[in-house]
Amino acid sequence: MAAQASFRAPSPLRLRLQRWFETTGWYVLLVLFALITALPFFWTGLMSVRQNSSNIFSARKPPELLPYPGMIGWGEGYRVALQQGSYDVPKEEATREQPAGSWHDYAPTWQARLKGTGLEPYTFPATTQNYYKVWRDIPVPRYFANSLLVSICTVALNLITCSLAAYPLAKIRFRGRSVVFSIILSTLVFPPQLLFIPLYVMAIKVFHFDDTFYGLILPFATSAFGIFLLRQIYQGIPDELLEAARLDGASEFGIWWRVLLPLIKPGLATLAIITFVNSWNDFLWPMLMLSDRDKFTLPLGLSYLRGFFSGDLQSVAAGIVIATVPMIIFFLVFQKQFVRGLSGAVKG
Repeated sequence: MAAQASFRAPSPLRLRLQRWFETTGWYVLLVLFALITALPFFWTGLMSVRQNSSNIFSARKPPELLPYPGMIGWGEGYRVALQQGSYDVPKEEATREQPAGSWHDYAPTWQARLKGTGLEPYTFPATTQNYYKVWRDIPVPRYFANSLLVSICTVALNLITCSLAAYPLAKIRFRGRSVVFSIILSTLVFPPQLLFIPLYVMAIKVFHFDDTFYGLILPFATSAFGIFLLRQIYQGIPDELLEAARLDGASEFGIWWRVLLPLIKPGLATLAIITFVNSWNDFLWPMLMLSDRDKFTLPLGLSYLRGFFSGDLQSVAAGIVIATVPMIIFFLVFQKQFVRGLSGAVKG
């Protein structure tokens, strides 16, 4: 009787909360965390199109979160357009006194539309001037091409070496297999900055890779994480497929190329995204290896924004957006394979 008396049925409020968390609640929490994660990039994007350095969030006025077209254009003539409302000189008609450029101030039209509405305090005129400043004063196309070359080569080498190394560790039985895999996995314990010391000495003193793209690509041609990821995916593939291929006379290389690689495409896409992002964002290693500005990668080249535009937060924000957008596009293109690859690695 005492045990029965101590038991209490859950209250209706608790049951309602439990049902809400089982359905809608988790989605609300995930959306909230996603918004918090995206807030820095959202702030950077807004700052990159502002005409002045005033803060987006201010205690004295509502936050200016909604941009509308202001001074939009490209080339020279921005100051003239500020005074006269527009400037349009094609390349064919450009002179020393009137350089090529096209600008138009759309702000007065939009201000008239928004005047008196509830959105007016939350809006601000957007401009492309900050992006043109970065494009004009820093060779962005060259830095972009350098980063693209280094990242693509690093991704290609990682896909080849990691998939080849993971195959015997997952599907071929040999003495010491677990020891070799443990040694490879143990390298993940060390921070990358600690490995830079022997890598730098070998790259400079032994291979003479200073001021070359080889020095940015070859030291990262494979990775312990990539071997681990693909090994886990390989283990999810039935051994019967491999035995059938061997009975048909396929070599081990043929099994890897014709049987396994088509089955692990999601895992390869996952490794490609992770490697591409790491290579694209790498700053410290290119700074150690390169002194020729013509070979700078985009993150290293954009680091000079602080010197060129000291105190100009809008131009620095524009440079950050230029460096970040390619990674977002790369992820959006391969996001399905990325999710499938990670789920396969977890199941494996």
